[in-house]
Amino acid sequence: MRPTLFLVLLSLACNRGPEPSEAPPEPSPEPSTAAEAPANPHAEGNPHAAGDPHAGVDMGRPAGPPAVDPAAPALAGVRWRTHEPLTWRQPSSAMRNAEYFVAGDAGEAVLTVFHFPGMGGSVQDNVARWVGQFQAEGGGPAPSDVQTRNVAGLDVTTIDVTGTFASGMMGGPSTPQSNQRLLGAIVSGPSGPIFFKLVGPASTVDGAKAAFDDLVASFEAG
Repeated sequence: MRPTLFLVLLSLACNRGPEPSEAPPEPSPEPSTAAEAPANPHAEGNPHAAGDPHAGVDMGRPAGPPAVDPAAPALAGVRWRTHEPLTWRQPSSAMRNAEYFVAGDAGEAVLTVFHFPGMGGSVQDNVARWVGQFQAEGGGPAPSDVQTRNVAGLDVTTIDVTGTFASGMMGGPSTPQSNQRLLGAIVSGPSGPIFFKLVGPASTVDGAKAAFDDLVASFEAG
């Protein structure tokens, strides 16, 4: 080969870019899929919790049929009686063992009844939570009346609070609702506390207070 031709070929070889790799690219690792945890009935977004704005407790019971017979209401070892304007209806949430409503010109009030065996927090925790869902109309804590008494051998804590209601729970009112009232009763029954919570427009709840007081007075073990 002539020296000139050899130098030309050598120059071309030196100016070539890097050879492409023949090895196929490494496949991207598959994203790891964590095992799905069982649905938490108390987690946000769970249809069974649905942020029941009238519950206000930490734990719920598994979905199932209501545990209360409207003709002879009893739950967790406690019986009670109701009369108008408290009207029974099928519970709208799996968290509720029983549900009553009160019709009124200002809007409907709802009485929910629920029991969480071995769960739900202390009576004091729930009283604080319920009262904390209200604010005074001008701001700040709403005035409340909390009392404890014995009814037929059962310890009963009653709660009465009026003001602006904001449940603070998913599924509750999207905006605070003014001029609302809550009447509550927590009965320390043989199988744990049973919660009774009536919430709605103050004028509607006012009209049901006598019936609510009679319900509380009717508590008895059995």
